[in-house]
Amino acid sequence: MINQEILKHYNFKIIDYNKEEYVFEKGALPRYYFQIISGGIKMSYYNEKGNEFIQGIFGKDKSFGEPPLLANLTYPANAITLRKTSIIKIPKEDFERLLLENQEVHINLTKKLSKRLYFKAVMANGITSNSAEEAILSLFDYIKTNVHNKSAPFSCKIDLTRKNIAGLTGLTTETTIRKIKEMEANKRLKIIDSKVYY
Repeated sequence: MINQEILKHYNFKIIDYNKEEYVFEKGALPRYYFQIISGGIKMSYYNEKGNEFIQGIFGKDKSFGEPPLLANLTYPANAITLRKTSIIKIPKEDFERLLLENQEVHINLTKKLSKRLYFKAVMANGITSNSAEEAILSLFDYIKTNVHNKSAPFSCKIDLTRKNIAGLTGLTTETTIRKIKEMEANKRLKIIDSKVYY
């Protein structure tokens, strides 16, 4: 997250969104840097069969949509609020000037984007394995190790719905539910109050 002490030297606005409101749509040309103050965002798109594919879920203090903004490319997915959400918007020109004038912010952004690329590579390995269980475990391993820095068995609560897990792994919701039940039976994970612990 870019510190608001830095942001105050640049042109920005704080916009409030309602639940399930579009921040931007697939195919639009980026014009702003976005940083979440509160709430959450889902970046996803639907294929021709109507299946949803989630590219990422972002919460408080996270930014989203930077790669197309920096590369001058259209958005590959929609950004939709998961609940009431407040977002900082900085125009593209001001954001690029901010990066040029603040080396630490620039380095932190580079590290963050590198982690996202790493996540995509991990998920691609899981998805291309043709194993639903492998795809789900790749996601859970990444969340446990790289997001929560946990290692003990069943120490990480996977705070995603079955539908979110399906969207992130390219599986159907039905397959995801069935595989999670099988993995619980095989003691690969625990389910407590409908939440997965891995």
